[in-house]
Amino acid sequence: MKIEVAAIPLIMLLAISLAPSEAIPIKARVPIYVPANLPVTGTVCLPSALAAGLKAKLYVDNVFVDEGAADEVGCYKVTIKPLTPGKHELYAEIYKGGIKVAEISAEVIAIKGMITVRPDPLATLKRGETKRVSLFIENRSPVNMSNVRIEIEAPFPIYAERMTRVRNFVVRGSIGDLRVNETKEIRMELAIPSNFRPGTYTLRINMTYVVGESTYSAPLGVSVIVSQEGVEAPRTQQTTPQATSAAPTVTSQVESTTLPESEVQEEQMPAWLFLLIAFIGALVVGLVLWMVTRSS
Repeated sequence: MKIEVAAIPLIMLLAISLAPSEAIPIKARVPIYVPANLPVTGTVCLPSALAAGLKAKLYVDNVFVDEGAADEVGCYKVTIKPLTPGKHELYAEIYKGGIKVAEISAEVIAIKGMITVRPDPLATLKRGETKRVSLFIENRSPVNMSNVRIEIEAPFPIYAERMTRVRNFVVRGSIGDLRVNETKEIRMELAIPSNFRPGTYTLRINMTYVVGESTYSAPLGVSVIVSQEGVEAPRTQQTTPQATSAAPTVTSQVESTTLPESEVQEEQMPAWLFLLIAFIGALVVGLVLWMVTRSS
């Protein structure tokens, strides 16, 4: 898993009644789970009208980490250096006018690979290509995560099933609950413009979830590779006019054979033979007529 923005905000909703005379100890009821070996940015909120403007000092494992003043709603934004895998102790002192009025302690458990996003890289695409991909998010922490919401931001147009397209490059939606060792699939469609610059880009994934009474937000990310090669536009087939030529006529051997004219013409009858046939014919006709008249 590759995390582009190496930070996880921690939101602790701890109700207190601030008393100027003595420090009130407050113990978080559930541990705070964070990814190991990554910087952690958190917000600690004290929902009290007296909390605004108060100052706080933060310690992790008895080592001073950060200090600051609460905003108008009583929230402190703190940053913790990367923690090694295992249990750690978070401790904060709240001051009003130089007097400590509250102490907050919580157990922090840093887990290596707590939330995994795969595959990474997610895909390799050509310029001008549109591709369907599947992103898998797995909960490897020891706690169930409820009301899990995902926001994905890409440097190019993106679509996702059952998610709202907030902007051309951003989709957002809920994937329900994510129990221990459970994996959820997010089906997306990535569209790379034809003039997009080749290189490796990051899909920024902000995952917000609830554990117990606390809300957490995990900025994750996966890479997408855009190759130098582009998708060729479909070519329009043009009909090239061709010169018309008479197709050769295949003739049979008899048709292609020319006989001499003397062999084709009919043989003419000699004149003497014609006269002889005519004389015999007349003689026969005369003889027949004579026999008829005699018999009558």
